[in-house]
Amino acid sequence: MANHKGNEWQFSGSEAAKEAAAATLGAYTSVLYAMCDPNGKPSLPPRNKDPETSHTAEKAVAKVVLCGSGNAYAPSIGLPLAKGAVAEYLNRDLPKKLTADDVFMTVGCKRAIDLAVDILAKPKANVLLPRPGFPWDVVRSIYKSLEVRYYDFIPEKNFEIDFESVKKVADKNTFAIFIINPHNPNGNTYSEVHLKQLAELAKELSIMVVSDEVFRWTVFGNNPFVPMGKFSSIVPVVTLGSLSKGWNVPGWRTGWLALHDLDGVFKNTKILQAATEFLQINAKPPTIIQAAMPDILEKTPKEFFDTRGSFLKDKVDFAYSKLNHIPGLTCYMKPEACTFLWTKLDLSCFVDIEDDQDFCKKLAVEESLVVLPGIAFSQKNWLRHSIDMETPTLEDAFERLKSFCERHSITEDGASLKDVNGVN
Repeated sequence: MANHKGNEWQFSGSEAAKEAAAATLGAYTSVLYAMCDPNGKPSLPPRNKDPETSHTAEKAVAKVVLCGSGNAYAPSIGLPLAKGAVAEYLNRDLPKKLTADDVFMTVGCKRAIDLAVDILAKPKANVLLPRPGFPWDVVRSIYKSLEVRYYDFIPEKNFEIDFESVKKVADKNTFAIFIINPHNPNGNTYSEVHLKQLAELAKELSIMVVSDEVFRWTVFGNNPFVPMGKFSSIVPVVTLGSLSKGWNVPGWRTGWLALHDLDGVFKNTKILQAATEFLQINAKPPTIIQAAMPDILEKTPKEFFDTRGSFLKDKVDFAYSKLNHIPGLTCYMKPEACTFLWTKLDLSCFVDIEDDQDFCKKLAVEESLVVLPGIAFSQKNWLRHSIDMETPTLEDAFERLKSFCERHSITEDGASLKDVNGVN
């Protein structure tokens, strides 16, 4: 492995939670848990063995309930068996293996994002976020601690990251670039070549890469998912994940943050210490779900994800074909992952639509149809359409969308279809 000790990385662990963390009960219990032998007598009753694999996640939780496991408070950084299960699962695709100590359990992926910001924030620091990207509520929470700068994509090249835009906005106070892979809402999956180029650019800028990979189980295109952690021999990487999208259980609120270290960079910059301290003063994911994590991750059959992927691909094909016949909306690529279509709104095609928010408000009033405005993802005059529904419902939704767009469209002579049809 190459030696990167000479790099002056533009990040270090925040000490903002140090004093508060030291005063919590979790500070004491976590120390004691850490002293226990993970290979010794388990602190939780053993789970029953069950050969069936259908409804794996639900069955795993049910077994924990029946056994009486998962009723106690978990350590602030997560149950050791949950952390170990996540590390082992992620290691399937990694040349440089994680340990349980590299994983921190969080309340969903959103909290994992918050944690990544909390442990790294320092005065005058800025972070690079994708545009479009994280929903506005997530961005607002980041704004509280950091200056946010945006980088762009190249729609004509399957929404690859525009590296020139990254170089343009980064400076000496930039500490990290956040990516979403597979990307929500663009719907693309980054190639191995593109991710390696990103790692090399991040190394050049002396910043880390934080990769939100919550949609990794929804890939149905020809471009396979490649974890950013694969390139931790080039640059420090933080990956974020959760059960919500892959297992379709958002209400379980169980996620994780994994640190893919580079020659001890995270340890030397106090990142590990900061993560532990911030989790001492924050809510913990459900103990019962954490206790079921080994079964959920290890025993969910591949067929489950294959079936889910086939369903999503069928809906994408259907929705994409319908969208091609709707005026004023352009989808630059057929998604290869996630559960959405991302389309550009051409205001010049409409007679009385001011922007994406106006479009969505009028659509909701006139057609009782909800489409999210692009501004919610930091990109004005785009739209995100959900396609994760049965075909009859999806067909009805796109018929309503088409009717709305035609009604508000400008005809060749400059009038609207509404005027032509004599509707006031």
